[in-house]
Amino acid sequence: MKICVVDDESEVRVSIIQKLTALFPHDKVFNTEFGYEALKRIELIQPDLVFLDIRMPELDGLQILQRLREKYPAISVVIISGYDDFEYARRSLTLGASGFLLKPADRGELSDIVLKVKGKMEQAFMKELGQLLNVSPIPHVSLEQVQPFNVSLWFDEREWKHIELGDRSVLLDHYNSPQDILLIVTLDSDLVGIVVRVDWEHTKSGFRERKLFLPVLHSQIRNMKELRFFQMNDSPLSGIRANQKEWAKQAAKHSQQIVHQALTGEISELEVALDAWFECLTNVTYDNLQKECAHLMAVLDEGLGRSDVILVDEDTLYYWREWVGRYHTWNDLKDRVRHMLLNGVRALKNLERQGRDIPQASDWFKQALQIIESSSVMNINLEVVSEAVNVHPVTLSRMFKQQMGITFVRFLTRRKMQQASALLLNTSKKVNEISEDIGYADYAYFRSLFKKEFGYSPSEFRKKNGILTIPDESE
Repeated sequence: MKICVVDDESEVRVSIIQKLTALFPHDKVFNTEFGYEALKRIELIQPDLVFLDIRMPELDGLQILQRLREKYPAISVVIISGYDDFEYARRSLTLGASGFLLKPADRGELSDIVLKVKGKMEQAFMKELGQLLNVSPIPHVSLEQVQPFNVSLWFDEREWKHIELGDRSVLLDHYNSPQDILLIVTLDSDLVGIVVRVDWEHTKSGFRERKLFLPVLHSQIRNMKELRFFQMNDSPLSGIRANQKEWAKQAAKHSQQIVHQALTGEISELEVALDAWFECLTNVTYDNLQKECAHLMAVLDEGLGRSDVILVDEDTLYYWREWVGRYHTWNDLKDRVRHMLLNGVRALKNLERQGRDIPQASDWFKQALQIIESSSVMNINLEVVSEAVNVHPVTLSRMFKQQMGITFVRFLTRRKMQQASALLLNTSKKVNEISEDIGYADYAYFRSLFKKEFGYSPSEFRKKNGILTIPDESE
C-alpha cells in the first residue's frame, strides 16, 4: 500500500510518517510536502491513501482534494486538521473525503483508517477479479483459491507484475517481501501461483494491465501442466516441438488405423498402430495431445460401430476430455489408454459372441442403474460403475446403448441436469456454484448443456418457475 502525508508543518508530517511506518512496516509512506509540490508528488506516486492537512499555503487541503477527486477518484483521502471545524469537515466530506481526523492523530486512529482503506481495496479487488473470472473462467481456478496480499499493485497498472508457479514454501522463501506480492492462488495440493512486482518488462509471464492477468495465468498453468505431464525440467516450451502440423497429421493417420484395427479385432496390429500413435503424440502440445486422446476414447465409448464415419457427440467428447485430464503424466495416461483400448476391444468381441439379445433384467446392469440413481453425480463415472459391477467400461457403455437407447455418458449427463434443475428450484445457490457442485468447472459449457436439455438457460429456468434471480448471478 502507498500512503502520502501532506502538511505544511514538517514536524507534523514526520510524526504521522513515523507512526504509520511503525504500524505498517511493509507499506510505503511518502513525505509529500504541501501545496503545488504535494500535488505534483501525489500525481507521480498515485497513492492509495492520502492524509491531507486543510489549512496550508499555496493550495489548501480542500483545493487539493477537489483536484484529486476529478483526476484520481479511487484515491482515499483523509482530512487532518488542528481545528475542530465542523464546516471544514462538512465540505471535505461533500467533496468525497473518506474521513476527518483531528491533530494530533494517535496510532489507534491511524491504524483504524489504514485497515479500513485496505479492507475496501481488497473487497474491490476480489469483486473485480470475480467478474473477470466469470467472463474468462480458468478450469479449476476460483475466487476462493485466491489469497490477496498487496492489492495496491493490482490497481497500479504502471507496475510490471510477474507470475511464477511452484511450491508455496519455496516461492515464499524466494519472494519474502510482502509489499512485492500481489496475490497467491492455490492451484492444487502442491502447486501455487504467486504474482509479484518486478522491475523488468522482458518476461513472458508478465503483465501490467489487469485485463491481462487471467490470460497470462492461464498460459502459465498450461505450460506448467505440460512440463509436469511430459516430466520435463526445462521451463520455456516454445520451439521445443517443431513441425506441429506434421506430427498432428501423422497422429490423425495412426488414429484412423487404430480404429480400423479395433473394428477388425486384430489385437497385434492394433498394438503396433497404438505405439506409432503414442510416438506421434509425444511431439505435439499438451492441449492437442489431450484432444487426440479424448477423441479416441470417445470413439471407443461409442462402441466402435461398424461404419466408415463414427460420430461423437459433444457430451461424450467433454466427458473424455475430463477423463484424460485426470492423468498427470504421459506415462500414466498411455498405460491407461492402452489398457482401456486393448481390453475394450476384447470385451466388445466377447459381447458380440454372446449375441445382441442380452436380457434387460441382467443382474449386473440393474445393479449399475441402482448405483447411478443412488449416488452423487459428482462421484460417478464410467470406470467407477463398471468396476462396481465387475465388467469392462466398454461393456457397460455398450449395454447402456442397447438397453437404454443412449450411452452411459449421455445418461449421466441427463442425471446431472436433473440434479441441477432441483438445485436451481430448491436452493439459493448461484448458477456457477451449482455448475461446480455437479462436476462442471466450465460454467459456459454447463449452461449450454442445461439449455439443450430444458430449452432454457439456468437463470431463465428459475424465472420461468417464479424464482427471482439470485443477487450477483450472471450469465
